[in-house]
Amino acid sequence: MEMTIEEGVKLHVEKRSPSQEEYRSLRNQSDWYTVGNQFEKAAFGKEVYCVVVLDGPNVIGMGRIVGDGAIYFNIQDLIVHPNYNSKSVGRLIMDHIENFFETGASRHAYIGVLATRETRELYKKYGFTERKTKNSEMFKILIRGNSTY
Repeated sequence: MEMTIEEGVKLHVEKRSPSQEEYRSLRNQSDWYTVGNQFEKAAFGKEVYCVVVLDGPNVIGMGRIVGDGAIYFNIQDLIVHPNYNSKSVGRLIMDHIENFFETGASRHAYIGVLATRETRELYKKYGFTERKTKNSEMFKILIRGNSTY
């Protein structure tokens, strides 16, 4: 699938995982923390679904879904290169993710996402709501060492 974002700039979407180099480069350019080679190797290839967005040969965005492949899903690593922010790249990625859910998820699937202030409105456009229940949502982030999580 292609999308023109401005005159002469056509983006192409591919259903695939990024290479480790593409993933690392995109994270670095977007000021995301370093994961570490062994953990990238362990994580990738196990996602339920993944798309990358390319401008020519360069990966400028990605999004992936992890989970059990049927009932429970989490949207992870929705990353857009800073030069492409506010150019609908995030929406393009989410359109592909939503299309996957239409046929690849059970009728009552739980789909989670950890939204930031910057991404909250994007996810709301796709029907995500902030969960307000009497139960507290909890999560843990394991942090070890200085620069690698």
